[in-house]
Parts: sequence; structure tokens; C-alpha cells
Amino acid sequence: MVRGSAIVAAIGCLLALAGCGGADERRADEAAAQRWVLAYGAQLDQWTRDARQTAAAAAAEDWPRLARIVRRVGRQGGAVRERFADVPESVADADTLYALLVEAGEAAAEWARVYRTAPPPYLSNDEGIARSRALSAAVEEFQRKANRAASAASGEPADAAA
Repeated sequence: MVRGSAIVAAIGCLLALAGCGGADERRADEAAAQRWVLAYGAQLDQWTRDARQTAAAAAAEDWPRLARIVRRVGRQGGAVRERFADVPESVADADTLYALLVEAGEAAAEWARVYRTAPPPYLSNDEGIARSRALSAAVEEFQRKANRAASAASGEPADAAA
């Protein structure tokens, strides 16, 4: 499961306020950094909720609901690169955080693509088993990358969630 809730607690750790510029400029930079970090955490929290919902929908064999959730995850993943591209300089480890979130977004988009190609339910034959494994691998890759992004934001080493 994606560990996004730790993000909100770590927001203060991510901000490294620049010492240059006037007070108004520093406040504007700080506000922009806080908005970016909050949006980063909110995205990871949304993916955490989506992961829970996909598990519940799959368990209930509610395939239409599962399809809607996976499409939403894929759309969000596809939008991450552009949505988070304007990283304020005062965000600590900004390049790393952005790169990890983009990787998670790309994995989310790939999960949605794999799902679209061969949605469940699957038959218990070789083809069904192969499709199920491909979907499981895409989900696991997304979760691994989203966990890395969450770990980096909370100050853990990025490899801790790998």
C-alpha cells in the first residue's frame, strides 16, 4: 500500500528557506514551497486511498468500479510531470522528489495501460494467468515507486521503500 500519510508529517522537513531576497520575496517563496509540498503529499495520499479502493473493488469483483479507479490513477499519473514541474527552489531535495514522483506517475500510467489492454476478470487458463501476472507486476511497480516518493518526502532513504 502506498504510504502517503507520512508525507503531511514530514512537510516541515522538506522546506529549506533561502536566506536571500527581501522579506516579501522570502514569504512568497515559502508559500510556494509549502503549496508544492502539500500538493505532493496530497497526491501520494490520493494514491493511498486509490490503492485501498482498488483492493476492495477487486475483492468484491466490482470490475466497473475497479476500472474507474484505475483510469483515475492513470490520468493522475500522466499529469504528474506537468503538474509538479514548477518546483520552488526552497524545497529541500526538490530534484529528487520531483524525479521520484514522476517515476511513480509513469508507473501509474503504465498500470492503467496494462489494465486497459487486458482488464479482469481472468480465466484460469495460461492466458488468464499471464494477464493477471502482468497486471500484478504493474501494480507492484507503481506501489514500489510511490512508496519511494513517500519515503523520500518523509526523510527516509529512497531505497528504504524499494
